[in-house]
Amino acid sequence: MTRRVLVVDDTELNRKLAVAILRREGWNADEVASGEEALVRLSGDHGYDVVLLDIRMPGMSGEDVCHILRADPRTATLPVIAYTAHALEDEVEGFIERGFNAVLIKPISLVTLMEVLNKTMGEFG
Repeated sequence: MTRRVLVVDDTELNRKLAVAILRREGWNADEVASGEEALVRLSGDHGYDVVLLDIRMPGMSGEDVCHILRADPRTATLPVIAYTAHALEDEVEGFIERGFNAVLIKPISLVTLMEVLNKTMGEFG
């Protein structure tokens, strides 16, 4: 079964890198450039298994998006991975406390991306 992931990042290079790695690893990966676009894509019957969500974006932040997803019964249990270039250990704990399932630090690599995804997806079946 092919897993579906939504990559949300305002920086095109970051999106393209994540999508390229994921597709190479057999994932069905879609991408959007903003929190607002992510919410539109995730509304209704979205079919995604996990969301890779940039924290710092103009307009709606990744934290705002995660908060909205957690408040909606349709997406409350959807695994969401924080995706950020800046995170100290206490910030990582804060992301988890605020509803993220895991934190991935940029720049990503094949190994780190797949480790975080496999651990997260393992927790959700």
